[in-house]
Amino acid sequence: MIKSNFHTHTVFSDGHNSPREMTEAALSHGFAAIGFSDHSYETADESYCMTKDGETEYFKAVKELSCEYKEKIKVFCGVEFDCESKELLCDYDFVISSVHELIPGDKIYSVDTSPDIQREMIRDGYGGSVCEMAKAYFERITEHIINNRTDIVGHFDIITKYGLMPESDETYISAAKESVREILKHCKVFELNTGAIARGLRNIPYPASFILDEIKAGGGRIIVNSDCHYKEKLTFWFDKAEEFLSSHGFFKNVNGKLNDRINNIEIWE
Repeated sequence: MIKSNFHTHTVFSDGHNSPREMTEAALSHGFAAIGFSDHSYETADESYCMTKDGETEYFKAVKELSCEYKEKIKVFCGVEFDCESKELLCDYDFVISSVHELIPGDKIYSVDTSPDIQREMIRDGYGGSVCEMAKAYFERITEHIINNRTDIVGHFDIITKYGLMPESDETYISAAKESVREILKHCKVFELNTGAIARGLRNIPYPASFILDEIKAGGGRIIVNSDCHYKEKLTFWFDKAEEFLSSHGFFKNVNGKLNDRINNIEIWE
């Protein structure tokens, strides 16, 4: 069983449990480490993000937990840094960089809220071309990672959440692979994100198999995360993730290093 999760949300953003409840759940699963990653403060869509003051409170609360539980489990305070956030407000242990919105023209569209919003964005924002929308997304996440600190690339192909993307189309495949190759020049760690499986929206994790193969070919590494919003889903699909990654040629390093603060964790190489 995988012994950590570094994509964990709490009541400070759009999660449903406190950091303490999540830490206790991690202990019950025999975790060696847990990393919290609530959504950074941003002004494009504040419905799921921390507030500016809340981000400071969150950082303090997780750091206090880290000290309290230090003899039982390693607790790290990270953040899911959205492309529309202006800056990192705290000195985080790690950063997951993600894209949740696109802004073609003057209107903000969420890429992962509902299939209807995705369809509207494709129709009104990208002239009805799903491939143009996909290209814009991959360009945006590439730009975000180039320009900002990133320790983990978050749910790389989250735009496939509702099954609207043409994943066998050569234009789509080319855009995704080009993005991977460019991102690997700046960040080597992508997450295997099981969140959409937990929601019943996919039967495989992000990223898709051809993208995993591109990451492997480029010397990238993988960390398994559940994108957890409920403590009951903390280890969702973890029992299958190891076999899945092995089938793509990855090998588990139990002494993996994420950055200068976080080491001796499971990283697939």
